[in-house]
Amino acid sequence: MNQPESEKDGERPPRTSLALQRERTGKLRLGDLRNYFHLPIEEAAKRLRLCPTVVKKICRRYGLLRWPHRKIKSLERQIQIATPRINSIDPAERATAEAEIQRLRHEIDIACTGRKS
Repeated sequence: MNQPESEKDGERPPRTSLALQRERTGKLRLGDLRNYFHLPIEEAAKRLRLCPTVVKKICRRYGLLRWPHRKIKSLERQIQIATPRINSIDPAERATAEAEIQRLRHEIDIACTGRKS
């Protein structure tokens, strides 16, 4: 039986790029993707040099069922709307705005972790 030269010496043949990609994606955690949540999934996948399907699989492995880009964008928009109210003369208005911003930031955190409340 003819073996390739690399296997004759007991060495493994060089791994394919697909095998390397699988190893790399197997090590990725949700925290590694967190820096890309503000981007659409296609753009995030491109920057990570992965396909969107692989990014989705990593997210689902850690309980994140949806890519949070749109949710984060919506919540950040609501924070921008509430921020000027912090400078209000009325203390009740300021307190309400601060509580709302804190709640919205908490929702962003929940959207990025895949956990419920």
